[in-house]
Amino acid sequence: MSIRKSLAAVLCALAVILPAAARTADPSSLDEVIKRVQAQQKNTNSLEAEFRQEKTLALLAKPEVSTGHFVYQKPNNVLWTYDAPKRVTMLIAEGTLTTYYPDLKKAEKIEVKRFQDRIFKYMGASGAIDELGAWFNFTFSNRADMPTYVLDLAPKSKQIAKRVQHLKIWIDKKSYLTTKFEYTESDGDITRYEFTNIKVNQPIASSRFTLNLPANVRVEQMKIQ
Repeated sequence: MSIRKSLAAVLCALAVILPAAARTADPSSLDEVIKRVQAQQKNTNSLEAEFRQEKTLALLAKPEVSTGHFVYQKPNNVLWTYDAPKRVTMLIAEGTLTTYYPDLKKAEKIEVKRFQDRIFKYMGASGAIDELGAWFNFTFSNRADMPTYVLDLAPKSKQIAKRVQHLKIWIDKKSYLTTKFEYTESDGDITRYEFTNIKVNQPIASSRFTLNLPANVRVEQMKIQ
């Protein structure tokens, strides 16, 4: 897992895993769904979830599947723990993204403080949706036979399409939680995240966002290209 793809995974998940508003009458339009997402984001102080990541790569016959745990705590702590098939820990804390590969006895650190306001803008009331709306055209689907609302996002410009061909977001109609997110890269590779056992605003020990690396771990300082 490259440092670039590690950071991309964090950003993508932050943009969509947060809960939407409390359950009320079903919205009938994209604008109503977005307003409920924005309203509840203000009240989200912490979040935990189990995740399943599936990557479909053009060069591989079968998708790559990974599973693990995700934890977020305001204002800017994020922890990803990949349990299988390969153990990887990714932590954003104090302006640094640390990616730790215990089986390789290796860690990579990258300073993200100058990007932090932009990263955690996605946690605010208007960040993710407003910013995505500047880059993508939205198509909203509310089929009666489906348990989720679906947002399809297509790039507005060729410049964006060179990086991302397509985004897709699923929002559960009963819980108003974003439970699935998918993005297609310019080369056709597809990454999908599914989130389960989501817990909102439950107490989280601050010690979970401290990564104590063993003395025999080789640490590399990386830079965002």
